[in-house]
Amino acid sequence: MNMKKIMKQPLVVFGSIFFITTLLLVGVLVYQVKGITDGGKSSDNLIKPTPPIVEKVQDEYQLSDVATAYQKEVFEELVTAQDAYKAKYTDLTKEEYATLVVKNFIADFYTWSNKTGRNDVGGVQFIAEEMKSTFRKQAIDGFYENLDFYLNDYEATSLITVNDVTILDVNLNDTLKTEDEVIDCISVQASWKYELSSSVEVEQFQSEATFILTESEDYLVLNAILSE
Repeated sequence: MNMKKIMKQPLVVFGSIFFITTLLLVGVLVYQVKGITDGGKSSDNLIKPTPPIVEKVQDEYQLSDVATAYQKEVFEELVTAQDAYKAKYTDLTKEEYATLVVKNFIADFYTWSNKTGRNDVGGVQFIAEEMKSTFRKQAIDGFYENLDFYLNDYEATSLITVNDVTILDVNLNDTLKTEDEVIDCISVQASWKYELSSSVEVEQFQSEATFILTESEDYLVLNAILSE
């Protein structure tokens, strides 16, 4: 079994963020994924959004017991950045917090080496609350779709592991246009690297994207991932 390139296409991901407490989003993290399949064949899957299920709000971020060294490093930085953001709302604290939300999401979501299977989706805690259920379902059917097969063929520790994230650009006053409105947001463009592996071709995996965040009380949460 050969690891094939996983790609995501540019996407439009919002319905109306201002009505999420009463209305279902028209589009939530709609991914077009070029999947990995056995025999070197790939298929295009357009994953359509399903109605989100609102879950209990998590008061604090959680660090996994099997977190990688890099995940532990950026997690500590995240806690510090969020405390600073809560204590004083400035562009500086907001930017630092936003970049660390993105770094922590990337470090968890795009790492397979500490996952138990396709249902063990990383980074969900950084997704906007009303989108978590939908995001997780889409990840299971998308980026994580074939993880179980790889865990059967390889040692988990030999699978992809993010070990560095670089922030390329931050726009604290960005906007995202939908069919109905223009939404204020924060955009963070980032690239990341994987540890070298003797089992998989890490260069075949996605390594850059733009992340869209919005404010939710004392939190910055992810609402969209835009990839070329």
